[in-house]
Amino acid sequence: MATSGQLKTRIDRLTKKIAEKGPSLGPEKRRVLGKKLKRLQRARRVAVAMEKRRADQGKGGKAAAAPAPPAG
Repeated sequence: MATSGQLKTRIDRLTKKIAEKGPSLGPEKRRVLGKKLKRLQRARRVAVAMEKRRADQGKGGKAAAAPAPPAG
């Protein structure tokens, strides 16, 4: 699975390509590129959420493993 940073790079490249060649492309090719862009954006949102969840679990696991201070 790709990281959110790798996906962001691919999204940026594709948006630049669409912006440069968009008017000269045929409607079918434009639609294909638009769908590809939406899929990449959705994959990036999922990757960001998974990375965040993994980071939160890492913090929670380390905090739970630490011994509790003595009471009173």
